[in-house]
Amino acid sequence: MKKRIISLLLVGVMAFSGLVGCGTAPAKETVETKTEEAKTTEAVTEPAKEEETTEASETENFKVGITLQSLENSYWAGVFGEVEKLLKEKGWEYTILACNDNSATQIQQIENFVTNQVDLIMVHPSDPNAIEDYLKQARDAGIKVMCWDDAMTNTDLNWILDNTKLGYAIGQEAANFINEHYADGSVAEVAIMNYPQTPILLERETGILNALEEIAGGKYKVVAQQPALDAQAAITNMETILQANPDTKIVCSIGAGGDIGANQAFMTKMEGEIPDDMGIFSADATQQQLEAIVNGEATRASVGFEGSNKKTAEAVVDLYERLLNGETFAEQNLVRPLLVIDSSNAAEYLADYK
Repeated sequence: MKKRIISLLLVGVMAFSGLVGCGTAPAKETVETKTEEAKTTEAVTEPAKEEETTEASETENFKVGITLQSLENSYWAGVFGEVEKLLKEKGWEYTILACNDNSATQIQQIENFVTNQVDLIMVHPSDPNAIEDYLKQARDAGIKVMCWDDAMTNTDLNWILDNTKLGYAIGQEAANFINEHYADGSVAEVAIMNYPQTPILLERETGILNALEEIAGGKYKVVAQQPALDAQAAITNMETILQANPDTKIVCSIGAGGDIGANQAFMTKMEGEIPDDMGIFSADATQQQLEAIVNGEATRASVGFEGSNKKTAEAVVDLYERLLNGETFAEQNLVRPLLVIDSSNAAEYLADYK
């Protein structure tokens, strides 16, 4: 049985290996999205194509529309590469789009999903307030709606994090490291890789700063706070930070991009010889981050969720299927778990990426 899958090839996602002074290479997993959005994204597109998929029963022949804030960092590219594999295996029709942090673009994408009569919309909002009414229209049309990351009103399910708690967990790991390595009266210079224009990421930054002050007060000073969602921006910003503050040795990042880029900058500066008192602490626990931990690079700990891209993809697709099959949830907000991954367990979780 043939099904038409309309796709747009995502390009530009960058992944960094753990080698000293290495260049960049395409991420191992990419996500295909829809060509009609080419005008509103910077991605290079290719013509729509037909692919052969396995035959599915009528009850499994669902149509899913996914719109994400961005696909330009390792976490989202990795997870939705795995999501795409699972949707293909199920034989579902799907469209995965990035709005490039533009709410007008995301509104258009949601409207297109409604017009195309998808069965489920999953949204990772650029601006939650801007899309509430459009999600209501989708639900009024009989479409199931799921939100990733924000506790929205017009949804069937919100898959969320306690972002202040997540930030606190990141800051706690950094603060404990500072207490261990800066016990002689020296002060650690700390850089924060943030993204305050997104409310949930501002919550993470607040959690990081709270933990640092509560646990390592007087033993550190924040010398820079720079936005870094993707690794390339983080490299540039970290190089600038190191020029102005060459003694910076601690980085706390709200996500994978800031971690990967800062690690690359530290590895270059130190010529691959990372001192014991240098460390990066972050969220997401992508493959690149876990490889850096296992290889003894500057990345010391990352707070993950389900454990790997594959496990996260399996968890979210399971939620799609439960919603599409009519299951209702006792609570609209389903809070995801937090999992600290460091040198003690990184190899175990890294194995799931192989």
